[in-house]
Amino acid sequence: MTANKWFIDSETGDLSDVLLCRPDYYSWIPSNDIAIETLERNGRLDRQALQGQFDELVHALGANDVTCHFLTPQQGMPYQVYTRDSSQTTPFGTVVTKLMRDERVGEEAEIRSFYGDDAVWRSCAKGHIEGGDIHIIRPGLVVVGVTGCRTDEAGAAEFLGWFEEAGWTTRVIRFPKHFLHLDVIFAMVAENLALCAVDVLADEDLDWLRAQGIRLLPVTYKEVMRDMGCNVLALGRERVVSPRHSKRVNEMLRAEGLTVVDPELNQFSQGGGSVHCMTMPLRRRSLAAS
Repeated sequence: MTANKWFIDSETGDLSDVLLCRPDYYSWIPSNDIAIETLERNGRLDRQALQGQFDELVHALGANDVTCHFLTPQQGMPYQVYTRDSSQTTPFGTVVTKLMRDERVGEEAEIRSFYGDDAVWRSCAKGHIEGGDIHIIRPGLVVVGVTGCRTDEAGAAEFLGWFEEAGWTTRVIRFPKHFLHLDVIFAMVAENLALCAVDVLADEDLDWLRAQGIRLLPVTYKEVMRDMGCNVLALGRERVVSPRHSKRVNEMLRAEGLTVVDPELNQFSQGGGSVHCMTMPLRRRSLAAS
């Protein structure tokens, strides 16, 4: 496996390969506000439904010509299923990120086993950074979210520095830590079109995104915290995977002319993650070549 095997330069180019992890050891734990709220209202994880929903997602991806690759689930790693966080595909090669939470640090060993040492371009070493905070929006434009609880200033600066050296425009977006990652409140759904919790992001960040030509479809605080409404996966060619329970958001996406693939994922969203969290794109068609 060579260092250039995997490649993305956007969140919206045609997706051909993605990294997943089966939820064999998945559980809800009180490590984020959404999971805490679920546990406080005595929510019960349905393991049969959980596996069925994961299989539905895999089938939906395959039906849209996406090849699924899988990490080996490790006992004692309840959130390994959220593969977005533990690595990041870039235009330059694979980056191994640096997870902050103690219950997730051990995921790095399986990540390195999957990629192989010769396929890792860089390893994050300063501070902490997690893939859910990284958005490679399009060629030449990348943002990183910072809360200090998953991604911190040092981790963001190191990662963005590699892109700045290549001449990219970069930005740090700061927001309250109870939202966990940037992909809880912002996600691209098509080229120059994004879902966004506009009542959460600072006005200067909203203005900056719009100045980049990105149109923002508003998602409410309740939809973010109850449904993980922004946490979707663009497949390219005006297609997006968004959970079935996000009914208003899905209607809004369809009104924009997008094809919405809507597997049920509520067993995952109640734990603080959804389809964007569960998928690390490994290869997309370059937008620079289109």
